[in-house]
Formats: sequence, C-alpha cells, structure tokens
Amino acid sequence: MKIQNQLILATVILVAGTGILWKVWPQAADRFIKTEVPAEESTVEEFETAEVLLSSEKMKAIHLTVSPVKRQKLNQTRVVLGRLQYDDRKHVAVKAPTEGILVEVRVKPGDIVQAGQVLAVLNSREIGTARADLLQRIADYQLVRKQYDWKSAIQNNVQKLVDALLSHQAMDAVETQFTDTKLGSYRSQLLPAYTRYLLAETINKKTAPLAKSGAISQQTIQMREADVQETRAALKALCEQSIYDVKLERDQALADLNDADNRMTISRQHLESLVGCAVDINSAELKAAEKLSRLEIIAPFTGTIEERTFSQSERVNRADSLFTLAQTDTLWVAADIRESDWNSIELNTGQNLTVTVNAVPGRTFNARLHYLGRQVSASTNSVPLIAELKNPDGILRPGMYAQVRIPGKQQADVIAVPARSVLDDAAQEFVFVKESERSFRRIDIQSGLKTEDWVEVQKGLKGGEQVVEDGAFTLKSELLLEREE
Repeated sequence: MKIQNQLILATVILVAGTGILWKVWPQAADRFIKTEVPAEESTVEEFETAEVLLSSEKMKAIHLTVSPVKRQKLNQTRVVLGRLQYDDRKHVAVKAPTEGILVEVRVKPGDIVQAGQVLAVLNSREIGTARADLLQRIADYQLVRKQYDWKSAIQNNVQKLVDALLSHQAMDAVETQFTDTKLGSYRSQLLPAYTRYLLAETINKKTAPLAKSGAISQQTIQMREADVQETRAALKALCEQSIYDVKLERDQALADLNDADNRMTISRQHLESLVGCAVDINSAELKAAEKLSRLEIIAPFTGTIEERTFSQSERVNRADSLFTLAQTDTLWVAADIRESDWNSIELNTGQNLTVTVNAVPGRTFNARLHYLGRQVSASTNSVPLIAELKNPDGILRPGMYAQVRIPGKQQADVIAVPARSVLDDAAQEFVFVKESERSFRRIDIQSGLKTEDWVEVQKGLKGGEQVVEDGAFTLKSELLLEREE
C-alpha cells in the first residue's frame, strides 16, 4: 500500500512538471534563437537608423565638409605593377667589332660622353688587314681610273680624226690639227692609210691629161682609178673598225673601273663595319702606317657610361661588350595587362597614362603609351605594355618599381559620391548624410563601380543629398562611442 501511494505521488509530480515546462519552453526557445543572431546583423540594424548629433563645441573642433550627391560619368581605373627600364632607342652596348687588345680605356662608369668621343683604343690585326686591303683597292681603282680616262680621250680624238679624214682635208692640215692629240696606236693606222688614199688620188688626177693624148694606155688609166677606189675603201673600212675598236676598249675600261670601284666600296664598307663609323679614303690617317691596326671605339650618341666591362691591356673577343651607353632623360615603364582586364580597359597608341613610383612617394609622373602587345603570353596570360616616361631631372632610375594607372572604358551616368565619404562596418558600406547643422544620419549603400576618387552608389541614395566627405571617419567614431555607452 505504501509503494502504491508513492507511485501515485510521482505521477502527479511528473504531470505538473510537464505543464510548467510546456508554458516556459516557447520563451526559452525564443531566447535561444535570439542569442544565435550574428553580432554584425544586430549592429547593422542598429546603424541603419543611427544618427549622430554633435555639440557646438565638437562642430567647431571637427572640420567637416559635405558634397552633393550627383550623377556623373565614371571611368574605372586599373592599376598594374610595372618596372622602369632603359629606353631601347637610347640604350646600347658598345661591343668590340673584332678581337684585339685594349691599349687605352679613356672613360669610366658615370662619365657623360659626347657623340663621336673616343671611349677606348683597340689594337687589332683584323683592322690592320682591312685597312691594308682598302688601301690596295684604292690604288687599283686609281690605276683603272687612269686607264679609263686614257681610253675615253682616245675614243673622242679618234672620232674627230675620222671625221677630218672622211671630210677630205689636206694632209698638212690634218697633221697640224692632230700633232699633239692623243691617238694611241690609231695614229699609225689611220694616217698612213689616208696618205695612200691621197697619193692614189693625186696620181690618178695627173694621168687624166695623158690619157687624152694617148700617152698611156686605157688599161693603165683603169688601174689608177682602181687604186683610188681601193685605197678609199680601205680607209673607210679602217675608220669604221677603228671607231668600233676604240669604243670597245673604252667600254672594257669602264667595266674594269666599275669593278674596281665595287671592290673598293666592299673593302671600305667592311672596314666601316669594323670601326663603326664612316671612313674617309682620302684622309692621311688612313694611310698612316703606324695607325693601320689601331681602332678607336667611339660613342654613337651623347649619353652616360652605365657600365665598363674591360680594363686597359685586356684582350677582348669579337662581340664582347666593352661599355653600356645610355640616355636616361626618357625611360620606359614596362607592365603586363592581364587577359581578364582586357575588356574593361581602353588603350590607344600615344595615350597618356599616370605612373607612380615607389621610390619617389608623393609624386605622379605622366607617361605616353609607346607599345601595346598583341599576343597573350602563355606563361602569364597577359600582354606587354610599354610607356615612355620623361625623366629630365634624372630622379628616376631603371629597375625601380612603379604602378601604372590604366583608364577603363567610359561608363554611363551614375550616382556617385566621393571615395572618402564611403565607410564600412562589418562588410556593410555606408555614408553620413547631413540632416541639419549638427545632425548627421548614417545611410547604408550598395556600391558599384569604383575609381580612385569616386564610388558609384547603386542603392541607398537618390541624388541631391549632402554627404560628409572630410570628417566622415570622425562621425563613425562618435557613433561607435554612443553605441558603447
């Protein structure tokens, strides 16, 4: 009986406890759910309706500026890393054209040199051989030139002599006219033939009266006339052959002259390729025996010696770099444009870009787009960009890191606020809008396109509001202090 009473009492207590738990459980569940709400959501809800009211003293102490919210066109700017390098058009490695020994080195790194200035002197056997060959070619050309001039004069004089002979001038007049004229071997050929012709003609004329008187036979007369015709034909044939032969000799002399000129030119160009400058074939220095193997290494343009590789008395080989010469009044900034950024930027040759350099903080440099690659690199998925940068004061140096700002494609009109106006809290962006002289309200926004100076507002503002620019962070601090209190 006692056990039965205990069981009844336990049942009553269990039923009563269940009823109490049934009433209490929803409240406990609500409290449990509320404690599971993320802290940032609670913060956001509190900030959405938050206002900051500043006292007159704080308004005087805090420098606040406001800007009107307005629509404007924005260009998204991409910032890519780059590095300064030499301008390839003004940077050259001065190399040894041939092997030899440096007998003089006249400059050192850091020296400013002028175009044409001697940097070093090289003693080279190949240079001496090239100069000697050129001198021989010059001598050959001069000999052939004399031969050509001689043949040309002979041709002109023979033509004049032939014209005189065929015009039937007197022998005395011909001899007087061509006594001091250059005719070569043609004098001994043409003048005797002309003399025979005149003699035959003279004899024929003297026999004509005798023929009328019957003193000589008709056969003799015919023989005399035949002699005249024969000597006239021989003279004419000899004149024609002489004109042909003398022209052929002159043409052959011209061909020899052209060949000698070509060989001299080849030899001169070979020497110029070795010495790196034009060679004056008439200069006394070229013909000086003591300078046959001497080569002066000269600066191709005005610049600064950036590097010197060899010293005096060292042996160098062909194509060894002796000096690095550069002009740094202009530099190149090299960067890579990622394939993923290609559709969002707009670049044209000659376009102006903005460059900042890590080693020169606080300064912005203007650059001009010089080259934009076409092929995407398989290793970097990017295309190369080269921009020309002015460096008149020499503050920039090759190898420095830089940031290149690349303008994006122009966007349509959007609502934008100054970038300094946009703050964030728990990943939520917001701005402060001026309500009155001392009252400012936090407005959450959804941003879009961002540039260095402006931020597009897609949601939260309609335009025309007055947003705080300078001093926005101070207002955020005030809001956090009020929240803690």
